[in-house]
Amino acid sequence: MPANGPDFDSARTIVLLALIFGIAAFATDMYLPAFPAISRAFGASPQAVQFSLSIFLYGNAAGHLFFGPLSDRYGRKPVLLIGIAAFAVATFGCALAVDITGFYAYRLVQGAAAASGPVLIRALLNDCLDRNRAAQMLALLTGVMASMAMLTPILGGWMVEHQSWHWIFYAIGGLGVILFLTAIKNTRETLPPERRLETLSIAEVARGYLEIGSNLRFWCYATPPALMFAGVFAYAVVNSFLLIDDLGMAAQHHGFSYSIAACAYVAGSFTSNRLVRLVGIDRAIVIGLSAGMFFATIAVVASSLLPLSVPLVMIPGLCAFFSTSLILPVGFSMAVSLFPARGGSASAVVGFVQLTLAGISSGIAATLYDNTTMPLHLFTLGCGIAATVVWVAGRNVRRRLPV
Repeated sequence: MPANGPDFDSARTIVLLALIFGIAAFATDMYLPAFPAISRAFGASPQAVQFSLSIFLYGNAAGHLFFGPLSDRYGRKPVLLIGIAAFAVATFGCALAVDITGFYAYRLVQGAAAASGPVLIRALLNDCLDRNRAAQMLALLTGVMASMAMLTPILGGWMVEHQSWHWIFYAIGGLGVILFLTAIKNTRETLPPERRLETLSIAEVARGYLEIGSNLRFWCYATPPALMFAGVFAYAVVNSFLLIDDLGMAAQHHGFSYSIAACAYVAGSFTSNRLVRLVGIDRAIVIGLSAGMFFATIAVVASSLLPLSVPLVMIPGLCAFFSTSLILPVGFSMAVSLFPARGGSASAVVGFVQLTLAGISSGIAATLYDNTTMPLHLFTLGCGIAATVVWVAGRNVRRRLPV
């Protein structure tokens, strides 16, 4: 680890990096219980409110492509600070929006700015740590982030019940301000000037993305986790309508239910950290894919036999979160580590693929929503099958090409 790198043994450093890494998650998880309330406030359909999540994801995906090369040229810290500041401003804008169109606009900017967190943290780890250690640390940060994020649906549900959905965005914006001020003092630059890109021309950026996009080994590690994440995001979109509208659950209680699902993500992330130490990156991914396929198959069978109920919504969600978090941090970390000279750009492509597929899946989930769990569980199974096919098809590529 370079001398100017973060102290990864410090609990304060880990918490700060986890919060920065998770700003996009906070901006989505906390407002999920407010979907019905936002729908009523703007006089918009449930599908229109769900689309605000897709807009955020599209902005987030585009933001990855912006912040990645920028950080390879100008360093990690200044680009990170710009991103966090823009995130805070856009978040306050969401609270002040007067119609669904304005809400869309602020969500787009908020999503783009939120990309700075995961892009820069993945690149930072790639700057400082070897491949296995970076995968373990990313799994640890994911687990810590999810541990904190699982409280946000509870807080969001409480605000919807007792205050107003606007306060959700005031709280997230306040977090952005705190992170900005803390990062100024407590983060250090990890990309020395001699390792930065000499120029940031369109040709240079295109050359970097072409180099990354043409690397088959990169896609072998980046695509399966992104496909699994798409299934999880479909669950996140439909979950609130199934539990609140169809089953009559109070918004505050829905926050607790989503936090329980987040606990599974925490457990999977910490398990992933341990699996990499015990069996290595590739075998950890195989275990995660196998678990995801098994759980999704059981969920489809259960949906065909059982009536709609809270357990039928919740339990498959827990399993999907767990299995996805087993492979997502290690797969993405491995993909980024293949490009030490373009860590920011590689991290950008990983995030772009992840969020693009998630945005597509959220739109599909909203379209397929029919007041039952069957479309959701079939879609999750389809994502697991696709991820497994990509992994198996890339076996020879992973063995043939040098690491």
